[in-house]
Amino acid sequence: MFDKLLRWLRARLAELFGDAADTADIALSGPMENALHLWAQMYETGGPWCNAESGLHSLYIPAAVAREFARLVTMELAVSVTGSPRADFLAAQLAPFLDELPNHTEIACALGGAVFKPYVSGGRLVVDVVQGDCFFPTAFDTSGRLVGAVFSEQIKRRGTIYTRLERHEFTAGTEVIRNKAFASSTTAALGSEIPLTDVSEWADIAPEVTLTDLQRPLFAYFRIPLANRNDRHSPLGASVYGLAAGNIRDADEQYGRLLWEYEGGQLAVDVDAAALRPTENGGQQMDQRGKRLYRGGITGNVGDRPLFNVFAPALRDESYLRGLDSALKRIEFQCGLAYGTLSDPQNVDKTATEVLASKQRSYATVRSIQHALQCALDDLLYAMNAYADLYGLCPAGDWSLACDWDDSIVNAPGERKALFWGYVQAGKFPFARYLVEFEGYTEEEAAAIVAAADAENGGGDTLTFGGA
Repeated sequence: MFDKLLRWLRARLAELFGDAADTADIALSGPMENALHLWAQMYETGGPWCNAESGLHSLYIPAAVAREFARLVTMELAVSVTGSPRADFLAAQLAPFLDELPNHTEIACALGGAVFKPYVSGGRLVVDVVQGDCFFPTAFDTSGRLVGAVFSEQIKRRGTIYTRLERHEFTAGTEVIRNKAFASSTTAALGSEIPLTDVSEWADIAPEVTLTDLQRPLFAYFRIPLANRNDRHSPLGASVYGLAAGNIRDADEQYGRLLWEYEGGQLAVDVDAAALRPTENGGQQMDQRGKRLYRGGITGNVGDRPLFNVFAPALRDESYLRGLDSALKRIEFQCGLAYGTLSDPQNVDKTATEVLASKQRSYATVRSIQHALQCALDDLLYAMNAYADLYGLCPAGDWSLACDWDDSIVNAPGERKALFWGYVQAGKFPFARYLVEFEGYTEEEAAAIVAAADAENGGGDTLTFGGA
């Protein structure tokens, strides 16, 4: 549906949403369109190479990679919106969206990004999450911020497919939002245009709205901050597993070889026809034995052939497993994950420096995604605040977003230790607690050290220590 709608929009965008002078176009190149299609297919089925014709069984590595990054990014996230009663209102409206944020982050990691788009429904603010292959960018500003896009939504009801297209244009502090609805009996075409009121879910949506005095667009683009090798000039994000597509296919093929080794190496006994009992339908069978174990087929002279021949080849699974593990390590490196995330952690035979570099790679990737997500959440709250003003949902007031990522699991131990030593020196973290958490002292030992330091300093507040 994505490619069909894209072709249709390219041809009729100006006709639908503007006058003849409107030169807007879909800012999505052919390579990016193909990449989005591939990323979505890899996430859903493992990849186009996993099908009935090829007989390959997918390991579903793309979904596993996206889920792992979503887990690392959001598992310790605490979001707070503080300030006036307006801040409390925004926090309450944002709560249902935050409950599903790990799932939304997973999809964004898979498809290179997602759009968080608020709207008003029943006096409430609701956040619509538009996946990477369900919106069509039309404009970016000089900083690469998405400022124009067409979003699509579909509802299927009693054999009719209803499609709503919503176009946003943000220019010089003004945002124009236009909505169009269509009805069709097939997915091959959008069909004819209908009033928005024909669909109950869209009855309250205005065909056109103009908002002024804005600093940002009324939607937030959560872009996965990876270089886009599919189109170096595109400001769109890239999938976390996009670079590893070839190695992911190699891993699936290697897994197929391993399965075939187990299938082909099953124990069997070739049996002479003289040892089999004929059946009523003309076949042959061995009494009181499993049908997988015995098979007929030994030929030759009766006098010089055995009645039984055991087929039990030595399995080469260790070689195949080593090859699969090697492929998984290459995938981890290309995706920015630490070794042992997908591969066997027992086989990570590295020096301490290499292990640290591996963890730092994962840490750096997660931190960059966290920063992008925090920027998107701030943009989302700005849009929600603008809609609250427009619809008079709550008295105006100040608000401030704070995100506590608490990266104790993904954070580098040395950096975390140095960070908290800085807190101790600034008087923001208890010295005794620092000694317990980072230096391995018991609480009693830490208390004694603090008491001795206080005595040395004449009971003052200044503490001296050898450093982190």
